[in-house]
Amino acid sequence: MAQTLVTAIPAQGVLLHVGVHKTGTTAIQAALADAREDLATHDVRYPGKLQAQHRAALAVLGRPWGWNARGGGVLDREHFDRLAKRTAKASGRVVISSEFFCEAPAQTAAEVVGDLSGSRQRPIQVVVTLRNLGKLLPSSWQQYLKYGLTTSYEKWLEDVFATPGSSKMTPTFWKRHAHGDVIERWSSAVGAENLTVLILDDAPRDYMFQVFAQLLDVPEQLLTSRMDLTSNRSMTAAEAEVLVRLNKKVKKSMQWGDYVRLVRRGVALGMVEGREPDPSESKLFTPQWALDAAHDAGNAAANSIEQSGVQVLGNLEALRTKLVAGEPGPSSDLLPVDAAVQALVSVVDASREDPTTRELAGRLVRQTKKDGIRSLLRKNSE
Repeated sequence: MAQTLVTAIPAQGVLLHVGVHKTGTTAIQAALADAREDLATHDVRYPGKLQAQHRAALAVLGRPWGWNARGGGVLDREHFDRLAKRTAKASGRVVISSEFFCEAPAQTAAEVVGDLSGSRQRPIQVVVTLRNLGKLLPSSWQQYLKYGLTTSYEKWLEDVFATPGSSKMTPTFWKRHAHGDVIERWSSAVGAENLTVLILDDAPRDYMFQVFAQLLDVPEQLLTSRMDLTSNRSMTAAEAEVLVRLNKKVKKSMQWGDYVRLVRRGVALGMVEGREPDPSESKLFTPQWALDAAHDAGNAAANSIEQSGVQVLGNLEALRTKLVAGEPGPSSDLLPVDAAVQALVSVVDASREDPTTRELAGRLVRQTKKDGIRSLLRKNSE
């Protein structure tokens, strides 16, 4: 793929990256956060101290983070207002990134654009990163697992595609992944000429980092050198099954904060970042009927984007590509010992952060042992 040369946003402009989810957003956010000081030397600001501006996005959406009845809730609007104030005061360019912004309805998108533009009428450039919908399905389901979903992959797929555009289990899915609708809402808010769609299929790994650097008028190396700060590996079928079973066992008895610390950052993150799966371990299998349904949705999105007048970088046809299901791997929900051990170590480490959660961590350890290690040992002894 030939390198694309992109015109930088205006010197006082705002680059607003609104996702969508599962398109390398965490990787670009980690790079931007790590490069804050270097960006500032080029008169570019990445507001705040956290990796991304998720709190501001969730606050302006008015949607809860976590489980409302048990420790979750809607974030105060002040999180977004503070971001808007920082943006207004900043000199030079500002870059903001949160994939939760993509869920905004049209009215909220217009409000975000207006508030970030401020009294100085800063020009806003919106970037939407996209991938083929069929490729996003496994990682999307896994993301919902980290919110406590207890439904198997295939049952979830049936719910998502039963009535295209709606889902009872995960209502946010189509707010994120009806890609044509996302583009329509944000182009209406900012103007088609001020929205760039960046398609990452068929592109080299550093492509997104190069484009962001060009938009911000900074050396590409400033971001490309930081593109490996996070792991984007998906869970294996067995790792995901352990999380499904664990959610069923502990979700009803946990507070959201404990779940984040011990399951999201402990078990799930520990398994993914703490080991490299053996090639023989089965990956999630997406059935052909679901890939066909994803193709229909992707084709409609590509048609909508093509007619929208927005700038498209990358291969738009990749969104129309119909994926073909391969052969499913060996059916097994047995967790390898090294994965189980890594999950347990992560839970123990997480429990040390807060002594009041140690008893709960002990229960998680015992449950993971029961669902993972014992079943594996039975297999190995046969």
